[in-house]
Amino acid sequence: MNFRRTYSKNIVIRALVQGVAIGLVAVLVIGLTISTTGGKEDKASETVATTGPKTEDKGGAAEGGDTMFVKQHGVFSSQEAATDFVAENPSLASTAVVPAGGQFYVWGAVWLKESDVILKEGEDAFKKRITVAPGTCKSADAGEVRKALLAEDLSKIELSKDGKDAKKGGDFEKKVTAITAFTKDSSVARLHLLAHYSNQDPCFKIQF
Repeated sequence: MNFRRTYSKNIVIRALVQGVAIGLVAVLVIGLTISTTGGKEDKASETVATTGPKTEDKGGAAEGGDTMFVKQHGVFSSQEAATDFVAENPSLASTAVVPAGGQFYVWGAVWLKESDVILKEGEDAFKKRITVAPGTCKSADAGEVRKALLAEDLSKIELSKDGKDAKKGGDFEKKVTAITAFTKDSSVARLHLLAHYSNQDPCFKIQF
């Protein structure tokens, strides 16, 4: 009888030890899983997507800024990656790499009105709303540049360089002449004006 009681106690003790051991193993497994998943999420957050969702970014213009719409082909974390992307795609020859907010955007056109936006069927691009806010010009006259940027068509963009306040033979006149000789599409001309005058001569700041 004493032997049976001793044997029963040993079974109970063994069961308790096994239960504790299994519980510890389960806690360790769950902890490792959470730690591993967290690491992957942190790493993924550092990745920069080359394209975005094919939807329009909502939001209005900032105070003192003008709302515009761009055709976006991609966004990159470095200018080299953006220029390589353009070089590998002959169809993007007329695009511009525009730096903004620490990223480098490949844009193909800039429109003043959402109703003017044109996206070709099957084109790997999407519409994006931006705000063009006043910056600080280094050499050009901010009023001249803004007038050209807000011109509704190519003829008015060309006329902006011949205005009474325009400096003959100045950088702005040369830039408009070169751009309008390069393209007859006002949305593309506007893009290259914005690219130059938000980067090389930062008359404007691009906001999202």
